[in-house]
Amino acid sequence: MSRFSGGAVIATYQEPVPGWIDNFYGPTGVIAGAGTGVLRTLRADPTKVANMVPVDLCVNGIISSAWDIAERFRTEILPDPEIPIYNFCTEPNNCITWGDFTHTTIKFGSMYPTMKAIWYLCYASNPNIVLHYLSIIFLHYAPAVLCDIIAVLIGRKPRLLRSYKKIHRFMDVIEYFSMREWQFKMDNMNGLWRKLSSADQKLFFFDMRQINWDYFLEQYFCGIRRYLLNDPMETVPQAVIRWNRLYWVHQATKAIVLLLLYKLVMSVWGMLS
Repeated sequence: MSRFSGGAVIATYQEPVPGWIDNFYGPTGVIAGAGTGVLRTLRADPTKVANMVPVDLCVNGIISSAWDIAERFRTEILPDPEIPIYNFCTEPNNCITWGDFTHTTIKFGSMYPTMKAIWYLCYASNPNIVLHYLSIIFLHYAPAVLCDIIAVLIGRKPRLLRSYKKIHRFMDVIEYFSMREWQFKMDNMNGLWRKLSSADQKLFFFDMRQINWDYFLEQYFCGIRRYLLNDPMETVPQAVIRWNRLYWVHQATKAIVLLLLYKLVMSVWGMLS
């Protein structure tokens, strides 16, 4: 008997194909939300480690740990009575922080925009709870209310505000992990890796010390685009054109909002003076 515990399980690193994913849970939902322009803020400490592991490496680790337990009982005269714990997490010497995660999300979101985007990517990590909730009010709820009012006026069903309520429940779950950091001993997993032959290390690769995070996160983003948003990579050139239009709409909207705020401040100032 043993216990295998891992970090947040995300897309595949190599098998069956790089970047494969079939759900929106955890960090996947953050990338999908940011990439489509829906999610604009996440309460996360940019200095904390984002403890994420590829699903294929996790599966290989489980298979290898089962083999290790079987070998121990087969070869040891008096097996260790303690239950071995295999912690499969991000390696301290090869990890990414939530700040890195935010940066790469913006980087690859700009390189591979999706046709499913409804707004320009303007996503940020806000560890400050006040700034985070102000962002929710002005960048999530205010646009959602405006869009739903327009939807009602043109005879369509209002949906955006309801969608944001679901998104915020999901964000509350993520926040518990994105604002904290835990230290896990990886001795058993690293020791298990050394026990494997060269052939088995290739066949059951799970060494988190060898992960190329920049490559992996690029494949992760493309996998979300391809497998979850159902947006093939062939549409990237069209999406870039649309992305540029959304950029100018985004800039124009900011200019209009700033102008309205300026007029409001000047009106109040005139009334007081």
